[in-house]
Amino acid sequence: MADSPIFVRCDELVLWVMQATARCPRNYRASMGRATQDAALRLQHHLVAAARRRDKRSALQSADEALQELRILTRQCRALNIVSPGQFEHAVRLVDEVGRLLGGWRKSQAQAATAALHDPPEGV
Repeated sequence: MADSPIFVRCDELVLWVMQATARCPRNYRASMGRATQDAALRLQHHLVAAARRRDKRSALQSADEALQELRILTRQCRALNIVSPGQFEHAVRLVDEVGRLLGGWRKSQAQAATAALHDPPEGV
Protein backbone atom coordinates (compact mmCIF):
# COMPACT_ATOMS: atom_id res chain seq x y z
CA MET A 1 0.00 0.00 0.00
CA ALA A 2 2.70 2.51 0.97
CA ASP A 3 4.56 1.93 -2.30
CA SER A 4 1.51 2.52 -4.45
CA PRO A 5 1.85 5.72 -6.51
CA ILE A 6 -1.39 7.20 -5.16
CA PHE A 7 -0.21 6.82 -1.57
CA VAL A 8 3.22 8.26 -2.36
CA ARG A 9 1.67 11.30 -4.05
CA CYS A 10 -0.96 11.71 -1.35
CA ASP A 11 1.78 11.66 1.31
CA GLU A 12 3.62 14.39 -0.60
CA LEU A 13 0.42 16.40 -0.88
CA VAL A 14 -0.45 16.07 2.82
CA LEU A 15 3.07 17.05 3.88
CA TRP A 16 3.04 20.03 1.53
CA VAL A 17 -0.36 21.18 2.84
CA MET A 18 0.78 20.88 6.45
CA GLN A 19 3.93 22.91 5.79
CA ALA A 20 2.19 25.54 3.66
CA THR A 21 -0.68 26.06 6.08
CA ALA A 22 1.68 26.33 9.05
CA ARG A 23 2.89 29.56 7.44
CA CYS A 24 -0.63 30.95 6.94
CA PRO A 25 -1.15 34.47 8.19
CA ARG A 26 -2.69 34.39 11.66
CA ASN A 27 -6.03 35.79 10.46
CA TYR A 28 -6.46 32.80 8.06
CA ARG A 29 -4.74 30.04 10.03
CA ALA A 30 -7.77 28.95 12.04
CA SER A 31 -10.15 28.97 9.09
CA MET A 32 -8.47 28.40 5.73
CA GLY A 33 -5.41 26.68 7.15
CA ARG A 34 -7.40 24.26 9.27
CA ALA A 35 -9.98 23.53 6.56
CA THR A 36 -7.23 22.80 4.02
CA GLN A 37 -5.41 20.52 6.46
CA ASP A 38 -8.64 18.70 7.31
CA ALA A 39 -9.47 18.12 3.63
CA ALA A 40 -5.99 16.71 2.94
CA LEU A 41 -6.14 14.42 5.95
CA ARG A 42 -9.67 13.29 5.04
CA LEU A 43 -8.44 12.44 1.55
CA GLN A 44 -5.64 10.33 2.98
CA HIS A 45 -8.01 8.66 5.45
CA HIS A 46 -10.46 7.64 2.71
CA LEU A 47 -7.67 6.29 0.50
CA VAL A 48 -6.40 4.12 3.35
CA ALA A 49 -9.95 2.95 4.05
CA ALA A 50 -10.42 2.05 0.38
CA ALA A 51 -7.23 0.02 0.35
CA ARG A 52 -8.43 -2.02 3.32
CA ARG A 53 -12.04 -2.68 2.24
CA ARG A 54 -13.40 -5.34 -0.03
CA ASP A 55 -15.91 -2.91 -1.59
CA LYS A 56 -13.80 0.16 -2.22
CA ARG A 57 -16.28 2.27 -4.15
CA SER A 58 -17.83 4.28 -1.31
CA ALA A 59 -14.43 5.11 0.22
CA LEU A 60 -13.11 6.12 -3.20
CA GLN A 61 -16.16 8.35 -3.72
CA SER A 62 -15.47 10.00 -0.35
CA ALA A 63 -11.80 10.43 -1.27
CA ASP A 64 -12.86 12.09 -4.53
CA GLU A 65 -15.10 14.50 -2.61
CA ALA A 66 -12.27 15.39 -0.20
CA LEU A 67 -9.96 15.94 -3.19
CA GLN A 68 -12.48 18.28 -4.80
CA GLU A 69 -12.77 20.22 -1.55
CA LEU A 70 -8.96 20.44 -1.41
CA ARG A 71 -8.91 21.80 -4.98
CA ILE A 72 -11.36 24.54 -4.06
CA LEU A 73 -9.52 25.45 -0.86
CA THR A 74 -6.20 25.58 -2.72
CA ARG A 75 -7.67 28.03 -5.26
CA GLN A 76 -9.06 30.13 -2.44
CA CYS A 77 -5.69 30.15 -0.68
CA ARG A 78 -4.14 31.50 -3.87
CA ALA A 79 -6.86 34.12 -4.28
CA LEU A 80 -6.23 35.32 -0.73
CA ASN A 81 -2.44 35.39 -1.34
CA ILE A 82 -1.89 32.76 1.34
CA VAL A 83 0.30 30.83 -1.09
CA SER A 84 2.57 32.18 -3.79
CA PRO A 85 2.02 31.49 -7.50
CA GLY A 86 4.85 28.94 -7.42
CA GLN A 87 3.42 27.18 -4.38
CA PHE A 88 0.00 27.14 -6.03
CA GLU A 89 1.45 25.59 -9.19
CA HIS A 90 3.15 22.88 -7.16
CA ALA A 91 -0.05 22.14 -5.23
CA VAL A 92 -2.12 22.00 -8.41
CA ARG A 93 0.31 19.49 -9.93
CA LEU A 94 0.11 17.26 -6.86
CA VAL A 95 -3.68 17.51 -6.64
CA ASP A 96 -4.07 16.76 -10.36
CA GLU A 97 -1.78 13.75 -10.14
CA VAL A 98 -3.64 12.34 -7.14
CA GLY A 99 -6.88 13.01 -9.04
CA ARG A 100 -5.72 11.08 -12.10
CA LEU A 101 -4.59 8.14 -9.95
CA LEU A 102 -7.83 8.20 -7.98
CA GLY A 103 -9.86 8.33 -11.20
CA GLY A 104 -8.01 5.30 -12.53
CA TRP A 105 -8.62 3.39 -9.31
CA ARG A 106 -12.31 4.28 -9.37
CA LYS A 107 -12.59 3.25 -13.01
CA SER A 108 -10.96 -0.13 -12.34
CA GLN A 109 -13.34 -0.72 -9.43
CA ALA A 110 -16.35 0.16 -11.58
CA GLN A 111 -15.17 -2.20 -14.32
CA ALA A 112 -14.62 -4.99 -11.79
CA ALA A 113 -18.12 -4.48 -10.39
CA THR A 114 -19.62 -4.52 -13.88
CA ALA A 115 -17.72 -7.68 -14.80
CA ALA A 116 -18.90 -9.38 -11.61
CA LEU A 117 -22.51 -8.62 -12.54
CA HIS A 118 -22.15 -10.08 -16.03
CA ASP A 119 -20.02 -13.12 -15.25
CA PRO A 120 -21.93 -16.27 -14.33
CA PRO A 121 -21.06 -17.82 -10.96
CA GLU A 122 -18.45 -20.55 -11.07
CA GLY A 123 -19.73 -24.09 -11.37
CA VAL A 124 -22.79 -23.11 -13.41
